[in-house]
Amino acid sequence: MKRFTAMASLCAMAMTGCYTYYDPYYYDYAYYDPYWYGYDAYYAYSWVDPYGVYYFSAPVTAQVDLNAAATAIADRADTYFTPAGCAGAMASGSTVTYNFNNCSGAFGLKSVSGAVRLELSESNGQLNLNATSTDLTAGGRPYVLEVNAVATRSGTQRVVTMTSRSRSPDLTDSRNEQITMTWEQGSGCVTMNGQGGSTRGDVTTTATVTGFQRCENQCPSAGKATVESTKGTFTTEFNGTSTVDVTAPDGEKKSYQLDCP
Repeated sequence: MKRFTAMASLCAMAMTGCYTYYDPYYYDYAYYDPYWYGYDAYYAYSWVDPYGVYYFSAPVTAQVDLNAAATAIADRADTYFTPAGCAGAMASGSTVTYNFNNCSGAFGLKSVSGAVRLELSESNGQLNLNATSTDLTAGGRPYVLEVNAVATRSGTQRVVTMTSRSRSPDLTDSRNEQITMTWEQGSGCVTMNGQGGSTRGDVTTTATVTGFQRCENQCPSAGKATVESTKGTFTTEFNGTSTVDVTAPDGEKKSYQLDCP
């Protein structure tokens, strides 16, 4: 009996030495964080893509006509969300309200329902956007949209820098990311870079996303997500396919299926 117990203990020690347990949240965040980048990016893309075409009140002052901007954003909602009329967008002064009803967009944003409030402001010719949501769902799960963004343009290039606290509350308790997205007007493709972190319970992460590229009707074509944890680094790379692997510090991989194109 003593011999059996000793052998069992040795086996347990051997197994412990060969296997490291990682909280599933580390894997999940390396997968979902870029997904949320795409969600926020498409909202911002729909607001800012035509920026500079009709938003200036006068060439002399070069100030943003906020009421005209809000009206234009609401009027063009059907350009960015389908089916037609599903976004229920209305402008009042410098505020746009959406009442989404099972809308689809791009960059991974699908099955959107619920309310979004977009408030516009202006500073030195730059368009500021603050968006919040109520009872919003995306991709079949709750989604909190909370974005503060600044939009600029140079010729046909568009740039949005944003602070995003957006998240799926059933997956993470808090999230704060600093994101920069760039694109050519009307291209339907954006490149995103950012960094930040998240918490769930007593688990914390920091994350960096570099060169993340999303185009309409395509899977993510490039980019890398790096999640740092107390257990080490988890990485994800995108290459245009609908499957991605999250690699743990010990080289173990977990595969995820992307809902794309």
